[in-house]
Amino acid sequence: MVSSEIRDGVLHIKVLNALTVDIFNEFETAYSKKKFDHIVIDFSHCNHIDSGGLGMLLQLRNRMGDDRNKITLKNLSDEILSIFEVVKFEKLFTLV
Repeated sequence: MVSSEIRDGVLHIKVLNALTVDIFNEFETAYSKKKFDHIVIDFSHCNHIDSGGLGMLLQLRNRMGDDRNKITLKNLSDEILSIFEVVKFEKLFTLV
């Protein structure tokens, strides 16, 4: 499940439970057809990500012009952070 809102030109997305291909449409709807300059994705309530979820983040990054400074991923669990480290996402996204 995904919730989103735009505040001051920043799109805030909150991922609940898991970021998997099962929520692809919902995730894409959270950012498509909206105007914003930066995205902050909050993982504080996300406990799992799979290869489909990683692909969804890469697709979003591509949409944002491959600029790591336009997407911030925050409140990552140790499990998700270790996955991001293995796939070198710290080079592709801002992690806080």
